[in-house]
Amino acid sequence: MLRLFAAALLLAGFGVAPALAQGMATPTGRWITADNQAVIQIAPCGKNLCGQIVGLANPTPKDWQGRPQCGLTILQTAPTTDENGNPAWVGTVTDPRSGVIYHATVALDAFRHLLLHGYVLLPFLGKTQTWLPYAGRTLAGCQLASN
Repeated sequence: MLRLFAAALLLAGFGVAPALAQGMATPTGRWITADNQAVIQIAPCGKNLCGQIVGLANPTPKDWQGRPQCGLTILQTAPTTDENGNPAWVGTVTDPRSGVIYHATVALDAFRHLLLHGYVLLPFLGKTQTWLPYAGRTLAGCQLASN
């Protein structure tokens, strides 16, 4: 019982306990980016969430180091809560073309759309993208299947 209480206090200190109490809808799954050019698979990586490129409209683009973007982890986040006590995630997002790393916040809206806010220095200097759940298929080599 004491361990459970200590764990709850520890989680509360990281902003996770309120999210767990609300059932913590997480952004795990496959998401199509705002420009419809990539599908990102968000999955647990330890206690955090990571997003990896698993589908591309053009399966041959290279990253900033000349390697294929397929399989590249571009999102790394840890759980927290937003100013209203709703589940959110904070971390970084990497532009796969340039290698620039941005601060990022991730949240789900009421329609279960993923809101990714990337920024430099201060959040108001950033931009929010809306990613939609992706139910389509991806083929070998990250190619998106035509519907």
